[in-house]
Amino acid sequence: MGKVTHKRNPDTSTVETSANASENAGIVISSFDESTTADYFALITHAVDRHRLRIFNVRSGTVSNDYSAQEKEKITCLTWGYLKDTGDLQANTVQAFKKKKSGIASLSRVIALGMQSGSVAMYSLSHGAIVKQLMGGHTTAITDFVMTKDGTRGYSVAEDNFIVEWDIEEGKEIFKWKADAKNVRKLKLSHDENKLATAGHTITLWDLTTRTVIKKFTGHASAIKELSFSHQDDVLVSNAEDDRYVNVWDAQTTNTNSNNLTALTLETNVSHIDFSSTEPSVLAVTDDGLVGIWENASFTAAQTATGSNRRKMMRSMTKEADSNVKIVSTAAENTVIPILGAKFVTDNGGKSIMIARGSSVKPSFEVVKYVDEATGAILPQITLSRQPITNYLIDTSSIAANNLRTTRKAYDESAVTVIGNTDFTIKGPTMANDDNEQEENVELSIEQKLQSLDVADTTQSKKKNNKKKTIDTPSAGSLRSVLVQALHTNDAGLLEACLQHYKPDVIDNTIRKLPTEYLIPLLLELITRFQEKPIRAPVLLVWIKSVLLIHTAYLMTVPDLVGKLSNFYQALDTRLGVFPKLLALRGRLDIVQSQVNVKSYSNINDKQLQRAQLPENVYVELDSDDEAEAEEMLSMDEDEDQGMSSDEDMDHDMSESEEEESEDGF
Repeated sequence: MGKVTHKRNPDTSTVETSANASENAGIVISSFDESTTADYFALITHAVDRHRLRIFNVRSGTVSNDYSAQEKEKITCLTWGYLKDTGDLQANTVQAFKKKKSGIASLSRVIALGMQSGSVAMYSLSHGAIVKQLMGGHTTAITDFVMTKDGTRGYSVAEDNFIVEWDIEEGKEIFKWKADAKNVRKLKLSHDENKLATAGHTITLWDLTTRTVIKKFTGHASAIKELSFSHQDDVLVSNAEDDRYVNVWDAQTTNTNSNNLTALTLETNVSHIDFSSTEPSVLAVTDDGLVGIWENASFTAAQTATGSNRRKMMRSMTKEADSNVKIVSTAAENTVIPILGAKFVTDNGGKSIMIARGSSVKPSFEVVKYVDEATGAILPQITLSRQPITNYLIDTSSIAANNLRTTRKAYDESAVTVIGNTDFTIKGPTMANDDNEQEENVELSIEQKLQSLDVADTTQSKKKNNKKKTIDTPSAGSLRSVLVQALHTNDAGLLEACLQHYKPDVIDNTIRKLPTEYLIPLLLELITRFQEKPIRAPVLLVWIKSVLLIHTAYLMTVPDLVGKLSNFYQALDTRLGVFPKLLALRGRLDIVQSQVNVKSYSNINDKQLQRAQLPENVYVELDSDDEAEAEEMLSMDEDEDQGMSSDEDMDHDMSESEEEESEDGF
């Protein structure tokens, strides 16, 4: 039999979707903290060979913490929470000793980071370091982690499909059990901390006191991405991958209803959801950066539908968003600025959300009120016009233009006269023939002019070596052909291959041979890459410097060159503004180090210095009476010495005579 082919059903077949706003911004994971004011925003981005965590202060918009994982270590999940801090989490400081001695415990804000190696690391915002690690419970990558409000217990799930309950204070495993379904990837703890929801393709509700299953929910066709409980723990919402529906479930333990209460719909796929902590409102962020808000998510019309009527009421169960929030660019009305994340906050008396937009380098935060302040009715459509934000460290499109407009006078080249060397030469009266007239009418090339300027050196070299001076050509290779092709075809990959070369001779030879019509496009490409990734500055600045030095004469003739390089000027000014602070810090460190060296040198050579300071001879001045007494004493000492010596001589003589007599007697 031949192979049977079926036509694709556009209603049920999966289609390729565009990447969401976070992926386009280079963000792996992002999340607001769990407070009602959303004071912090954490995001994880790709570094060179590891993941990087950065925590932003939402109110000031600055980076409060920055942490890089260990080499080749990747972060798979992120959860906000608190830990008890009795002084053990801090370093050996006086404050830590006093806190530990008094026994006072305070809650320290932390972020639980699930690692690919199977461990959970607790990063403290106040300490700026990893203060605790949970290891040994899993051997595969952690997919999700939740913890209690007081930071005493935690629950983790990994790719091995095991759920582990942790004693966070002791860092030990309390209990471990196998999940009831396959591919469980997400966890959510209820507000009363008595129920735990686990989700893969299905959702299971567990009773944590008995570790038994309360309910099971099915309704998503793909893997579930996120779960959220209502503030009263009676409703549970969930969203799945490549799904534009947010299902609402009955999480009450008093009934056995396992069907979804309603489905919240959007036009595109949902990437993030949040349940309000004060009212039954739900928000959802879509992949294209829009936000939908539902005032009452616990729509229970489907509870009355039974049997055959349920299928008929499936269409009436869906509920569109009550309010839609969109941000458009001021530069182009049809361009949408994607929203990276959103969360309900209690600012402005409630009925507000905090949104994060922009890039992973410098996101912007804003509180948006979605109800009318006068009537209190929800606004069906909210459109905000904001300045677009790029991955640049500074907003060069606005700052550089404003600075150039306010602090610098516009450069006008219309009235500029370019003067050359020929304008200052005085021609002497000569009798020219026809041949000379023809030679004078021919304009010299730049090479001939340069050779004419080197006549003196040539004559001197002829006298010494009788050889004509020649111009040395660089022996290094050239990337001229490849670079011209990359700029002509706008091939970013080929251009990056050229910019990987960092040898100065190769770069200079390439820029010297590059046609002038490609200089400005190359310079703009270099400046763009320099602004997007300042870490590439050591290599890119060599290219930029070569273009500016070798082709200075041509660049001076380019109209509006100052305006084209204004972004580059602003970026350099911003980078150079940090140098005075670094120089001041270096000077202070040099002073401290010199004092330490002097003190250590004085301690080591203290004894040698004291010996060097002692005098070799001491002169004591005496009075006249003292001198007479000293002379008498010296004379008496001399007499005694002489008397003792004479007695010794007499004894010696007597002993010698006795020896002689004894010899004669024999």
